[in-house]
Amino acid sequence: MENSKLVKVDRVLRWIHLYTGLFLLPWILVYGTSAFCLNHNQWFIKKLNITPPRWEVAREVDFTPDDTFPHEPAQQAQAILKMLDLDGAHRILGKPTANQMAINRICASGNYRITWRKPRLIVVVEKQKSFSYYRLMHFLHFRGGYGQPYFAHITWAVIVDGVAASMWLWVISGVYLWWRRTRKLALGVVCLAAGLLSFIGLVLLFCM
Repeated sequence: MENSKLVKVDRVLRWIHLYTGLFLLPWILVYGTSAFCLNHNQWFIKKLNITPPRWEVAREVDFTPDDTFPHEPAQQAQAILKMLDLDGAHRILGKPTANQMAINRICASGNYRITWRKPRLIVVVEKQKSFSYYRLMHFLHFRGGYGQPYFAHITWAVIVDGVAASMWLWVISGVYLWWRRTRKLALGVVCLAAGLLSFIGLVLLFCM
């Protein structure tokens, strides 16, 4: 009876291993690849001849606020982005002044910098150039959190939580499945001890 229950547990854990791994495959590949790129950042920049991003003016739009225009900076930024058909994840750069407000519109292909120049009654839209898949990988690596109330960002954050939860499940199920393989216990103990000792040792060195 006990063995029958353990067999059922084995099946459930193997199912979790298999199907969560298949669903999360692109996310695991993104984080694995981007982490490797970040670890060897200077080498990739040199080999791929990646230059710092530059700003190019995409357009200038005449803008005279009317009586319906909001008074709060956060609402003003959102209204300006909607007027430009650029509504999406963004943040205000610095503190708005009587002369201008600058907005960073977050975009994976290159951010937009929108500057409302109040005395001149214009909004200047600049696009970050040039696009590269290397920068896209960096963007995806650091994209997270629930601070932006937009579908893509919220969905990505939920799936990142799923990746984190799956990693815990993979660790727990891996330890369990190793423990069930009695013939491999000694090798598992060596690997587990080596991993724990190297991790603890490096953390202590970082703290010095």
